[in-house]
Amino acid sequence: MLKILANTHKVIATIIHQRVKQDYNINLNLNKIQWGSVCPDVLPYYKLIRHYQKESINFISKEISNLIYFCRYSNLQENTNPILINYLSKKLGIISHYLSDYCCYPHAYRMTFFDDMKAHIKYESDLNVYVLSQKFKEENYEYVINTKNLDLFENVDKKLKVRVKEYIETVICEYKNAPISFDTDMNFALDISSKIASFVIESALVYNEDLEIQFS
Repeated sequence: MLKILANTHKVIATIIHQRVKQDYNINLNLNKIQWGSVCPDVLPYYKLIRHYQKESINFISKEISNLIYFCRYSNLQENTNPILINYLSKKLGIISHYLSDYCCYPHAYRMTFFDDMKAHIKYESDLNVYVLSQKFKEENYEYVINTKNLDLFENVDKKLKVRVKEYIETVICEYKNAPISFDTDMNFALDISSKIASFVIESALVYNEDLEIQFS
């Protein structure tokens, strides 16, 4: 399985953990979100769900929708149940992994053949070096996504997973129109992962039984 090296995914997961703590006063389990961010390259189940947008976007969109459904009646800011926090942390890490891969040049442009594979591996190795030297702190990143944020209360006639899928597709189109660079990859990877994490948490916080959200 071709993959962004683990350190790159862990850097993104760590910054998401920091942002969630800062923005929502929710202390995710750092070890769990970091493990979630690398386990798709380790566990056989996730290796079968290819890390390319076309093959896995339906899966990831459903995972995001299901995570909101699972957390919808939990007061995450007051809930100290480690089972819930650990589950949320791991799932956000897994989701971040796939979203980050969609924003990595070799994945976005499907470098899968033998000659491409060598270039794919080299690109991700060089990206890992770049991240550890240039993009290991939050202040090294920029907010780059112009697509309007997801809103739980908008377009409720559509299934949530469809709305999530359409949002991801729009952001990836935006990414593909940006300059090709390590900086672009990492800025988009962190930005979309952070925005989706925020959407999950904010949706869980505001959800109530009067909402008619189509989860299935």
